[in-house]
Amino acid sequence: MSPIKNIQLKLGKFKLKNEKKKLKRDVKAFNLSNASTVGVIYNATNRNDYELAKKFVQYLKEERKDVLSLGYINSKNSDDVVKPHLNYQFFDNNSISKIKVPNSIDAKSFISKSFSILIDLNTEDCFPIEYITTLSRAKFKVGAAGNYRNEECDLIIDISQNNNLDYLIIQIKHYLKMINP
Repeated sequence: MSPIKNIQLKLGKFKLKNEKKKLKRDVKAFNLSNASTVGVIYNATNRNDYELAKKFVQYLKEERKDVLSLGYINSKNSDDVVKPHLNYQFFDNNSISKIKVPNSIDAKSFISKSFSILIDLNTEDCFPIEYITTLSRAKFKVGAAGNYRNEECDLIIDISQNNNLDYLIIQIKHYLKMINP
């Protein structure tokens, strides 16, 4: 990483740390049957990951959940990767600040929603997604073990045996059905 990008990222992490101090969450465990609203955040840069996330969102809708998804596209123009759909929001590098903080209306709205469950489908290190997951007001946060998710998620799932999104989604479905709040 270039020295300038490194400084930008450090400034972004500093801002996130300060914003996190102000965050007040009402943490409560939910399972798939008693959750009413679900937020899904994912990295949509890879077309395969986008399709898997889309299928997962469709599954949640079939379970009669009010679902809002937000995908991050690591590109200057998200239209090159995906076309916007109803209920599928995206943000790209044009809507993040110089310090890598998402500043789009969709990202800010997503952060402020008090979801029953927030599902972070990110399996890599991605600061814009980390920022949103960390500051989300969701009551119950779920994600893969590793990086920022170990600290920010209330339920972390170890996928070190099979580090791919498809496996993570299977595990999330399994564990969110098992929880008995």
